Amino acid sequence: MNHDITARWLAERKLRSLATTLEARVKARTTALEEANKELDAFNFSVTHDLRTPLRAIEGFSEALMEDCHGRLDEAGRDHLRRILAATARMGELIEALYDLARLTRAPLHLIAVDLSALACELAAELRERDPGRAVEFEVADVPAADGDVRLLRIMLTNLLGNAWKYTAKIDRARIAFGAGTDEDGRVVYFVRDNGAGFDMRFADKLFRMFHSLHREDEFDGCGVGLTTAQRIIARHGGRIWADSDRGKGTTFFFTLWEDAALRSEADAAADAAQQA
Repeated sequence: MNHDITARWLAERKLRSLATTLEARVKARTTALEEANKELDAFNFSVTHDLRTPLRAIEGFSEALMEDCHGRLDEAGRDHLRRILAATARMGELIEALYDLARLTRAPLHLIAVDLSALACELAAELRERDPGRAVEFEVADVPAADGDVRLLRIMLTNLLGNAWKYTAKIDRARIAFGAGTDEDGRVVYFVRDNGAGFDMRFADKLFRMFHSLHREDEFDGCGVGLTTAQRIIARHGGRIWADSDRGKGTTFFFTLWEDAALRSEADAAADAAQQA
């Protein structure tokens, strides 16, 4: 019996050719991405390093002027100097935040099972200790463990709980809750909920922008990097974060982990490679 397999052979050869071409493209894009990340790291280092030097000079000379010429300045002059010092301090915070964000989101992941409930309880205790004058009711549910980098997930929760702590500062009976549920696909969805200031959902698309806040500085302080950092960390864990809020009635942040199965595989492979190295 004879079978003409020419068509199948041609199809298989074409498939092998396409696979080879695709692999070459992926490798080229990966190399380009690695180079871009290296350039970005170098840029961030250069910016933060180059900005620190003149900023320290401005701060140092302003402090010297305040000390040496305090008696020769009128109240308006002293107020100008205080404003300069406050502005340089804020700029220093922004520079450090930019550097930390670049460093944290580029660090290799070390995946283990993380007890997020225990982390939330620990962070709640730290917030209470830092500001013992506030009476805030914390509710921490027992949630499923999360596979992730414990250091990064701690930073992420620190930012989300700290955000809730900040925006409930003007509430008499402040409440902050951490818990989890499941979506229609059975995926675990974690949340941090507060009854604080809230915001207008029309501006929700600006929520995770760098150095951006939906509230005025004279209402709530901050450099506008915490939520950006949380989003980047969650994205590195293959998840996403979103919010639901009502101005004056509080905010709930929801987040998932490892929705992107391909990213999880890459993280596992990178962790194995790092362990072998």
